Amino acid sequence: MMVWCKKHMQNKLFKNRLIADTMISLILLSLMLSISIMFISIPSAKFSGAVYAASGVPVSNAMVVASGPNGHGFATTNPSGQYSITEGLPTGTYTVQVIAQGYLNAKNEDVTVIAGQETPNINFYLTLSGGISGRVTDAVSATPLENIVIVALPSSGGGEFGWTAMTDADGYYSIITNLGTGTYNVSAIFPEGYIMESIGGIAVTAGSEVKGINMALDRSGIISGRVTTDPSGAPLGNATVYAVSDDGEYNGHTETNATGHYRISSGLGTGTYTVTAIYQGWNIEIATDINVVAGSETKNVEIAITVTPPPPSGIITGKVTDTTDKPIVDAVVVADGPAGHGEAETDENGNYVISTGLGTGTYTVSASAPGYSDAQITDVSVTINQVTPNINFQLTQIPPAQSGRITGTIQGDPNAIPEFPNPITILLA
Repeated sequence: MMVWCKKHMQNKLFKNRLIADTMISLILLSLMLSISIMFISIPSAKFSGAVYAASGVPVSNAMVVASGPNGHGFATTNPSGQYSITEGLPTGTYTVQVIAQGYLNAKNEDVTVIAGQETPNINFYLTLSGGISGRVTDAVSATPLENIVIVALPSSGGGEFGWTAMTDADGYYSIITNLGTGTYNVSAIFPEGYIMESIGGIAVTAGSEVKGINMALDRSGIISGRVTTDPSGAPLGNATVYAVSDDGEYNGHTETNATGHYRISSGLGTGTYTVTAIYQGWNIEIATDINVVAGSETKNVEIAITVTPPPPSGIITGKVTDTTDKPIVDAVVVADGPAGHGEAETDENGNYVISTGLGTGTYTVSASAPGYSDAQITDVSVTINQVTPNINFQLTQIPPAQSGRITGTIQGDPNAIPEFPNPITILLA
């Protein structure tokens, strides 16, 4: 039996913005990881195999990912279910995971790879996933809503099952990957301009699809206003503004623009809110008893912050280059010591300035950048309100490691749920 549990499920799954933001971060991190793998170019050895269904039917277009402390690589299966991961795998131990539409994820841990050699026959036999599908529309106009992130997670929380998808131009979604037999909650996550919605108690059976799990989303209330300095009234740009309902059910956030204006337009149901503005991390002011009605705008919520300067700090400056004196952009430079901590990134010329968080004392300053060996300088003396210049670094590029190769074949049960036309799927970590 399906139970409509809008507020209860919101409170349970997304009790505060931090939890929800963490979930979104994981989703985006998985996307970025998948994309970054595609651009790795490392001399390779062999890692191959095949992916089969339980009855021996080849599974094509399955993604096979090998990851470990020393590297990672990926491949997709061909029409015969065969794959070969040939890059990014230095000598080491790897976990190989398979992701395929219509099936449960599968993995093989402790796969040993030796650079320059092939690790063959890392084969998989996939079992069927259940499915959940439906449509997301506007609760008032019934207009289909596109690009809404839908997440299906076990009702009991945790576990290895669960997946996510996005709605298409007609508002339809279909999740047919990694849903084992069990009970699930399906949620629309931070839909732009709307309130999050959840449906709980959805019983899923592996190999079968539960259709018609539709959501009609209510439009969010809106809180708008301006953040200024007190007492001058000057606008504060880049301040973060949070709105949280007093009962903890709803929340949203945004940042102010250059004129100090803000507008929170998602995630706000009817209720009374506390609005908090934070500037530079330590300047905070709140406005209480802000009444919001879903679908309507509460305007002119003005917040004036008394801005205090940051604690006095010493300053460290320098430059990060490679061994040919070419500037390294976006290198991270960190200063750590008993008297404080500070960090900065290098600009397009390789220069950096650490200007906050450094009390008088001695520091270890380190520099790091992707593809380069880390470097550090010890016993760097810092004095409050003075500049310690020319703490420069020359980083050595790490040569590409020779890769092993994993090969195999993947097969799966022939009765998998058909793929959604033009599916838009996001990989959960």
